[in-house]
Amino acid sequence: MSNVMFTSNEAEADVVNDIEQNYAEHSGAIAAKTEALIAAVARGDESWESARDDLSTWAATSVTSALNAESAHVLAAAKQLTETRPLAEAIDAETNILTSLLRDVAGAEDGVRAAASARATRSVFDLHAENMTARLVPLLAGESSVSLADLWAQVTSDSSNEAHDPDPLSSAPADDHAHSCTCGESDGPEHPELDVRTVPHAIRHATVFGALDSVSPGDGMVLVAPHDPLPLLAQIDQRYSGGFSVEYLQRGPEAWRLDFVRA
Repeated sequence: MSNVMFTSNEAEADVVNDIEQNYAEHSGAIAAKTEALIAAVARGDESWESARDDLSTWAATSVTSALNAESAHVLAAAKQLTETRPLAEAIDAETNILTSLLRDVAGAEDGVRAAASARATRSVFDLHAENMTARLVPLLAGESSVSLADLWAQVTSDSSNEAHDPDPLSSAPADDHAHSCTCGESDGPEHPELDVRTVPHAIRHATVFGALDSVSPGDGMVLVAPHDPLPLLAQIDQRYSGGFSVEYLQRGPEAWRLDFVRA
């Protein structure tokens, strides 16, 4: 992420932050689902098929629709500007690769191929997110001849209309009977890990939220953080209404590992 960014007005600055948070949530979700698939393949059981289908279904209702809308609005507008045209064309080509990889995941008939395609998908998506949020979006936000806020509103509208099912990243179900504690109910080592120590602080919480949104009831995720994430835990408890139990697996000094299990 760029430390210095010039925008044409306050509304543009707000939408830049919205786009960054949106991408962070999607990055967290794709990381969690990819790691779940890889872990299932490593165990050698048939659950990899369910993990593959879970990733594919989520991508079809969340990622593909968003990519199509971005191409139709944000990238189309960027291609009309001399300064951003080459970058927009490169990102568009990158989008085609990502779409192809998602098809490979959905059509994989063995676990190794599914895991390999999923890992490649995650890598390309992270590159796509970096190119959009750190390169193209700041340029468009500083361009007075276009309204990034209007373009993103069109993307959001089109994505919602194209997706047939609710976006798993848009909301999180609450469970009045769930709790947050250290009672040791989890199978920490069995759960996929999300290491956020290298994730920029500005989008770290959104990345975690995206990953937790993707966790199915009864499943879990291990979070690896650079410090004791007490503020994050308070936000999680508020966001999910106590829908996750939490157990510390490691308390520093270089990493804190917490196991989250969804009720």
